[in-house]
Amino acid sequence: MAPSLGGHRRSKRLPLAIPVRVYGRTADNRPFRHDTETKAVSVHGGLLSLGVRVKAGQTLLLVNSVTEEERECRVVFVGRNLWSKNKVGVEFTRPEGDFWHVYGTLVGLKHVSIVEESFDRYAF
Repeated sequence: MAPSLGGHRRSKRLPLAIPVRVYGRTADNRPFRHDTETKAVSVHGGLLSLGVRVKAGQTLLLVNSVTEEERECRVVFVGRNLWSKNKVGVEFTRPEGDFWHVYGTLVGLKHVSIVEESFDRYAF
């Protein structure tokens, strides 16, 4: 989710709330774990609300709470908010596979087509 040139993004953002755990270190080098959810996702990262202060360039570990997959990411945007959690944009350090499990064929996964077969629709 790096800043885009000319308003073009590398991949489409999807407004999805996916539960994640975020691991990292605070400004005073204390480890933290924060449970939150995404506000939007893309093949390259995501936007989430975070109740812990982080800074651009910082490395975090995201865990998709649905699949338990882990992915290292880098903070690329921090939108500070006085009254609620900060909005934090993260970019995967190695965008491989579909971490969010919503992109399917967009990241080179095999597309599975369902072959239509004749069957008795009342047999269920």
